[in-house]
Amino acid sequence: MTNLIKRTLAAITVFSLATVGLMLAGCGGGGGGLSSQTVSGTAAVGAPLSGQVSLKDSSNAPQTRTTVIAGDGTFAIDVTGLQAPFILQANGSASGTTYKLHSFAEGTGTANINPLSDAIVASAAGDADASKSYDDADHDKLIKIKGNLAATVDTLLNKLQLLLQKYNAQNTNPITSRYIANHMDLDGMFDNVKITVANGVLSILNNNGAVIYSGNLADIANGNFYPGNIPSTPTAPMAPTGVAAVGAAGQVTISWTAVSNATSYNIYYATTSGVTTGTGTKIANATTPYVQSGLSAGTTYYYLVTAVNSTGESVASAQVSATTSAAVPTPAAPAAPTGVTATGGTKQVTISWPAVSGATSYNIYYATASGVTTANGTKIGNATSPAVQTGLSDSTTYYYVVTAVNSSGESTASVQVAATTLAAVPAPTVPAVPTGVTATGGANQVTVSWSAASGATSYNLYYSTASGVTTANGTKIAGATTPYVQTGLTAGTTYYYIVTAVNSTGESAASAQASAATSAPAFDALAYYNSVCLGCHGSLGVRTAAQIQTAITANRGGMGSLGLTAAQIAAIAAVSY
Repeated sequence: MTNLIKRTLAAITVFSLATVGLMLAGCGGGGGGLSSQTVSGTAAVGAPLSGQVSLKDSSNAPQTRTTVIAGDGTFAIDVTGLQAPFILQANGSASGTTYKLHSFAEGTGTANINPLSDAIVASAAGDADASKSYDDADHDKLIKIKGNLAATVDTLLNKLQLLLQKYNAQNTNPITSRYIANHMDLDGMFDNVKITVANGVLSILNNNGAVIYSGNLADIANGNFYPGNIPSTPTAPMAPTGVAAVGAAGQVTISWTAVSNATSYNIYYATTSGVTTGTGTKIANATTPYVQSGLSAGTTYYYLVTAVNSTGESVASAQVSATTSAAVPTPAAPAAPTGVTATGGTKQVTISWPAVSGATSYNIYYATASGVTTANGTKIGNATSPAVQTGLSDSTTYYYVVTAVNSSGESTASVQVAATTLAAVPAPTVPAVPTGVTATGGANQVTVSWSAASGATSYNLYYSTASGVTTANGTKIAGATTPYVQTGLTAGTTYYYIVTAVNSTGESAASAQASAATSAPAFDALAYYNSVCLGCHGSLGVRTAAQIQTAITANRGGMGSLGLTAAQIAAIAAVSY
């Protein structure tokens, strides 16, 4: 039950971070509003990734958008005007290691990026690794992934069930489930295992290098699983000590000494002595010192504290108590937000901040010149964190302050933060024309070769038996690779070729024409002798090449018109009878 509550609260926390799409458009105009069409999630490998996330849509000429990953691993990308589904790629680092991981979104919503999402995308695409899936992304590729995604996730979760159960993650979809990079549950599993995809093989090892799972991405269900190598689960932390409570007007401040291997703390309180984790009201994820406000005046509150990690919750601390003072302060406007951050992306900036006690809403003020205030900045009202401001200019720095609001008024402004949008992504172009095209003839075949063209993903070959071949009149061979050997051709015939380069944007102009002739047919001396010679003078018996040449030279019986080569005459002599 404790772990279930812990995971539920973690999911609620992430949900509050991912509700970018529910924000209202800002007032004032001139700089774009807040997007209601976003793909967001967490990019983490146990620790959050530091870097960028790029997204491609499924249009025929895929569009790309990029944003910077926030410090806690979260990201959000505006997909207004793009065609779903989408494939994502995170390029970043964590704990000194560089990662390139991938994920997939069927539409707006959550698309976490982690080692398991990377394996799922590659398997659903039928590729050896997800980088190829991203690089080759087009409409057909993304539709294929979408069609295979659900079955791939189910297969992976079933195969890794014992491992996932160890970390309370057996019901966690690595892509769509809400989770936070807090080293708990699924994120805690990433801390304790190494997951790699290489050459079409998914491998999961523990920190000692022992194999937990190894199998082909194309057949995850039949991979080898070794439950004996699953890492042992860490122990729950000890009960907190040094717990103290101090009362004040309408509030109590609770503090305690940090516990080794604890990742968070829970507070339980009541207004009667003898509070327990079963009877007390729970405050999850509290940090010391914790100020509980909004309490009744002149009332004694009783507290105990527990420590939490990925294994579970400790026993409770000793009970402490404190009494609030009788005087209740007059309600005031909330404090100014702190910890405000801004990160730039493609035509967008994501602004984030921690919740402010007593605030019911937040306002953002922005400008393109430093020194923005609530007086000179453009206001975006009723914003929620993280807020994604879209429709911005490329390579432009925007400056922001945030205020907190409640029924008593608006706070002073936060410290100014700034972010610069990314440079414009160049429009894709068709590849260069292939050069160095050559053709070499052989027996019933021609070998065509060419130099690689910049920006090309494939090549088309056009050929004809008449000079002046074009893409309109030539016979097309699609997806050719150099050198290309065309077989089954007619002997002694000249073939003409041109080559074009292809990518997702289109097809290049044709190369210069190249040509080659196939070899002449092989001379069948015996068949020729039986057909031409035997009927007239076969009774003369075996003849030498010199005798045959003499007869041809003398034009005996019209033999001077045969037009045979010396090699052909020698071959006929060898088979005469």
